[in-house]
Amino acid sequence: MLSNNKTKKSYKFTTLITLVIAIMVGTVFFVYSAHGQQASTSNTDIVTDEENMNVSSPLPVLLIHGYMTDASVWKKWEDRLKKDNIPVFPITFKQSDDKCGSATDHAHELSVQIGDIKDKTGQKKVNIIGHSKGGLDARVYLANNTQDVANLIMIGTPNSGSPLAQNNEICTPAVYDLRPGSPSTVVEQNQFTNYYTISGDWKPGTGNCDLSTFYTTHEIGYNMLPKPNDGMVSLSSVESLDYAENLGNSNSCHSNLLGEYEYDLAKEILLRGY
Repeated sequence: MLSNNKTKKSYKFTTLITLVIAIMVGTVFFVYSAHGQQASTSNTDIVTDEENMNVSSPLPVLLIHGYMTDASVWKKWEDRLKKDNIPVFPITFKQSDDKCGSATDHAHELSVQIGDIKDKTGQKKVNIIGHSKGGLDARVYLANNTQDVANLIMIGTPNSGSPLAQNNEICTPAVYDLRPGSPSTVVEQNQFTNYYTISGDWKPGTGNCDLSTFYTTHEIGYNMLPKPNDGMVSLSSVESLDYAENLGNSNSCHSNLLGEYEYDLAKEILLRGY
């Protein structure tokens, strides 16, 4: 009888020990599993955050040509932008006169083209490069207080006009926008856009002005305009906006301000994301 009692007590003790061990093992397993699950969830969250992160990438670049020219003037810039993996869109105005249309008409059409480019690229903003009057076209567009242009770089743009356009009737109505005091030169700043300029400080016989067709025109312009100038627009006119930062001066004449040197002045801005 005594032996049976001992056996029963030993059995109960063994059962108790087994139960305690099971509970301990279960607790450890639960803690370990919970920790592992938390770590796993944490890692998943990190991956998700990275996937959802707004990765900075270059914005699409619109290239707007100037007075009496067309999109072909941007060939060098197109090549460089593509080489730098920056989406590029040379603008041709189709709803108004491409070479001689007014800044107002061009600005109206820009609103449609920019919308199309944003849809095509999936970006909410673009950058604009405007040569000469192309910069005024962009300024008129921006005066509507749009929020879809991050940066505007104006190259040789007559921001306060050019005296050479004063009594000129060639290529109307575009030439009217180039006159000092024209409505296009006095539009207001867009607070959502950064403005930059690149100016030409050219002298006849120096610098880059190898287009013989325009050289005589540039030389006449140089002699008529305040110095320094690029042969068609004075440096002071380009840099007349107190809210625009000047990225540098080129020794090229007006029609040759779209080369490698000018691109390098603008490149840092164009490689940024938002």
